[in-house]
Amino acid sequence: QKSPNSLGFLPDSLDIMIENTRSSEKAQEANNLLNNFRSFLSREYGIWSLPNLETAKLIRQEYNVKSSLEIMAYWSKALSEVGVKAIASDSFTWAKSSTTGEAPIFETENLDAISAIKKHPEVDLIICSWAPNFGEDDLNILHLYRQLDYQPVLLFIGEKFGATNSTAFWQEAKIMINKKVNRSFRSFDFIDEKVFEVK
Repeated sequence: QKSPNSLGFLPDSLDIMIENTRSSEKAQEANNLLNNFRSFLSREYGIWSLPNLETAKLIRQEYNVKSSLEIMAYWSKALSEVGVKAIASDSFTWAKSSTTGEAPIFETENLDAISAIKKHPEVDLIICSWAPNFGEDDLNILHLYRQLDYQPVLLFIGEKFGATNSTAFWQEAKIMINKKVNRSFRSFDFIDEKVFEVK
C-alpha cells in the first residue's frame, strides 16, 4: 500500500549499537541483511524497484494519466490497481534467473523498449524503472521520445548518477521532480531512488 520505511540502520545508529553491544558482528550482519533486501528482491523476483499503491495513485493524479506503457516493467500492476489502463513490456533478458521472469505477475509483452514505444503511441504515460547503468538503451529511449509527434509524460524511476541509467543519460536528460509524488516514494535502503519526469 505504501512505501516501506528505511530497513537498515543509519551509520550513527549502527555505530552506537556496535559500541553498546557485545555482539557487534551480529549488529553489522543484521544491517547488511536489511540493506541487501533489494538484492534479494532482484534475484528472487526480478524486481529492483518496489512499487506501492500510494505513489501509483499520485502518479495517476499528478500527471493526469489514464493509460500507460511501461518499458522494463515493474509498476504496471500497481498502476492498473489504481485505475490506469496499463500496458507492460519487457525484453525479458533478465528473466532466466528470476521467479517473476518465469511467471509474471502482470501480463507483459515481450518487446524491447524502442519497439514498445513505437507500437503504443496512444498512451498518456511512458514509465521506466531501473534502467541499467550501462549501455545506451536509456539514451536511445530519450532520443526516440523527443522525436515523437505526441509526447506523453515520460517518467524514469531510479538513482541519478548512481545505481541506474547511464551517465550519458543523466547528462543529457532534462529532469523535473514532483515533490508530492516523491514524498510518497521513500527509498528503503542506501540507494537514493526517486521518480523523475524527463524531457
